[in-house]
Amino acid sequence: MHGRISNVIKFVDALKAFKAKLQNWKRKIEIGNCAMFEKLDIVLDNRGNKMPEKIKEDISKHLSALQNEFEKYFAETSDQDLDFVRNPFKFPVEKLPDECQDEFLELINDSSARQEYEKLLPQFWIGMKNSYPETTAAALRILIPFVSTYSCESGFSSLVQIKSKQRNRLDVEDDMRCALSQTLPRVQQLTDEKQEQISH
Repeated sequence: MHGRISNVIKFVDALKAFKAKLQNWKRKIEIGNCAMFEKLDIVLDNRGNKMPEKIKEDISKHLSALQNEFEKYFAETSDQDLDFVRNPFKFPVEKLPDECQDEFLELINDSSARQEYEKLLPQFWIGMKNSYPETTAAALRILIPFVSTYSCESGFSSLVQIKSKQRNRLDVEDDMRCALSQTLPRVQQLTDEKQEQISH
């Protein structure tokens, strides 16, 4: 779980960086600089041409559409939201929703919660779920969209591999459950429990 949450935070950081790159590319295209598109840049350099206005316009529209798609699938997560998840004990209470402020004050003044927090971040939030449900829910709302999007994408990918043209009538429910399970199979235990077939 620790790896999964730290991967989510890394993913958020990478997503922000990519959105910033898209904006930078769009700005550069509008002034005729296509250095980030290496092959196009080589073609234009070899011909000694400036980028035609139609190509500028098409690339700019495509970059805008790509940015809109990213914003549709991944709502903007502010640094403030991530700071709340990363270090709740240094987060200003007034920046949280009203419904969880009192509970949050109890949490940050709970010495056993602070000890739990000092272990590992994900274990901390999991351990606080029963004692501080509203505050934990606020933290999970920040983390869950990225994890669930990843799960959907990996589910579709597994389905495409399992249910091919040749196997289109296959009932995939059990296969999908195995493909998406986080539990490792205990093959050795299963084989040890089976009785050897004696030949007649």
